[in-house]
Amino acid sequence: WIISDFSWPGAVRSGPYYQCIAVSKTADPVSGGWWMYGMLLSSTELNDYPKMGVWHDGIYLTANMFRKASTFSGSKVWALNRDDLISGAPLRSVAFSLGSSYASLLPAHVRASLPPTTAPEYLLARGGTTSTLRIWRMKVNWTTPTASTLTGPANINVAAFTVPSAKVPQLGSTTTLDTLSDRLMSNVAYSNIGGNEALWVNHTVSSGGTMGVRWYEIRNLNGTASVFQQGTFQPDSTYRWMGSLAIDKQGNMAVGYSASSSTLNPQIRYAGRLVGDAAGTLGQG
Repeated sequence: WIISDFSWPGAVRSGPYYQCIAVSKTADPVSGGWWMYGMLLSSTELNDYPKMGVWHDGIYLTANMFRKASTFSGSKVWALNRDDLISGAPLRSVAFSLGSSYASLLPAHVRASLPPTTAPEYLLARGGTTSTLRIWRMKVNWTTPTASTLTGPANINVAAFTVPSAKVPQLGSTTTLDTLSDRLMSNVAYSNIGGNEALWVNHTVSSGGTMGVRWYEIRNLNGTASVFQQGTFQPDSTYRWMGSLAIDKQGNMAVGYSASSSTLNPQIRYAGRLVGDAAGTLGQG
């Protein structure tokens, strides 16, 4: 089990800035004990919006960096050595900084099926247009860390979408709800079914006068990555946003999301698809 959060010892604008990581010593998170890490990420830049992904060669961490918790300086990605984390050893890491043109990268996360041992870690973000996503590939070398590489971004063409506003209405209140609609939603799920490697991810789009969950299955990861199937789930006038999806080892997918409207209290809902459902649809309601 891994639990993580960002932290700073005093005033948020003063730093330094840490990622605190707790790793269970056994499969029992209650009484098995924990290894604790206070990982100093920067003395001057806040590591906002941190996200983690499990990969075959390490645990990957991404964050948006803000100088003195105020001025955006770009995204950063770290590979953390898994053997260190699960043994309590001093933590080795490899990091790359990206320019301020890129933000909110999400690392691919393995759940049900392992990638090939030669596969790089994949990272996704919204593209520079409303018809693209971006993909990076990070290959870490734990023997010679300076030989590690981060390549990209490359564009992935997707169906055009409209970015919605950040505001969602709710019943009985003039206070609106935030959507985080400027970024992809956690997490990027990796699948490897019958040798077909894929990344699954979602974000919020404007649809039918409200907003819905746009989701993708991306294949050809070792070449020019491309969309295998995609869809927007918006069956009625309810606002749907902030999705989180997962894939099982058969290729069935489920997505949870927030729902609300001016006639509906905020709530959590879900939808899904079986592997044999028509492409681009969430047939399981």
